[in-house]
Amino acid sequence: MISDVASLRLWAKRAKAQPRGRTVLDLEADSLYRYRENLCLIQYADAEGIEIIDPLAIEDMSPFCNWLRTAEVWMHGADYDMRLLMQAYGALPAMILDTQIAARLLGHAQFGLAALVEHFYGIKLSKKNQKANWGLRPIPEPMLAYAQGDVAYVLDMAERMVGQLKTMGRYEWFLESCAVSVERGQQRQHSVDEKEAWRIRGCGRLNRRGLAALRELWRWRENEAERINRPVFMVCSNQDLLERSVQLQEFRRTSPPHGNPGRLARYRRAVRHFQLMDEEEYPVLPRRAKSKQAPPHFEMRLEHWLARRDALANALRLDASLIASHAQIEELAFDEQKGLASLMRWQRELFIDHAAAQRAISLTCQL
Repeated sequence: MISDVASLRLWAKRAKAQPRGRTVLDLEADSLYRYRENLCLIQYADAEGIEIIDPLAIEDMSPFCNWLRTAEVWMHGADYDMRLLMQAYGALPAMILDTQIAARLLGHAQFGLAALVEHFYGIKLSKKNQKANWGLRPIPEPMLAYAQGDVAYVLDMAERMVGQLKTMGRYEWFLESCAVSVERGQQRQHSVDEKEAWRIRGCGRLNRRGLAALRELWRWRENEAERINRPVFMVCSNQDLLERSVQLQEFRRTSPPHGNPGRLARYRRAVRHFQLMDEEEYPVLPRRAKSKQAPPHFEMRLEHWLARRDALANALRLDASLIASHAQIEELAFDEQKGLASLMRWQRELFIDHAAAQRAISLTCQL
């Protein structure tokens, strides 16, 4: 366990000496137990073994951050971990090689870490501590064992999958997919608009009055969650917020929330504040993108591209969404040039380079 700056500096020196692409990272947070989640544990592995970094105990994480910005690391299902790193340190590794992406490109239907470990090694990883409170100190031994299990098999597994990807001619697909994933991880963080965070999924069915109600109830929920330092879902679910907003939009009474009298009183104040608003204070309905004018024979073109995508996916034994998502197929049907430009290079080649597609299919059939 690395829990002081001096030990972290020594670790960073060793980590920097490791070959690129021969290190593993995994993260644990306490998002199920706190209002604002903390990055609580960093699991690191290389050919020499596993080390656990305790960011809650280390005041100066700059040695880790400096290493991180230039590192090429393996991770599994890195989307959530990328968000944690951006929140905590505003930085991502220079490259994340994702074993989940590798598994999908190899055609694995089950691509969770536990499923892959069982597939490659016949070992069943325990899920007992999957939802544990990683903010606990000292960390119980069973939790530490679970944390080590998340990185113990990744390097060897990665080496096996890289060999398979190269044999199947899909290694370049993998590298490009990983690079795009990191780029999107950076963009997602920069695109967050905190002023609009209250516009939760499903709010599109509300009018301006309903949106005003939702905004006030969302603020009430945030304040309550912060007050008790618990995740917002422990106060009120998104579905409950939407249902109450619909009731207020339609001038109906809302059901009181569960909780102590103080919470109920604050909820009633939020409702009164909404009810006393002038209509000019209501949020503006979001501008909807103008519907595209479908080109002639759009449906026929859509079916054509879907058929090509599905035929490729079947021949390559891949999930069709890896070849192109439905939204990308629609873009192809609307505007072929723009649609092709939205794809990764390897996806585009499968669609437009018959020889490249046949080579990929031939390699698949040989296995």
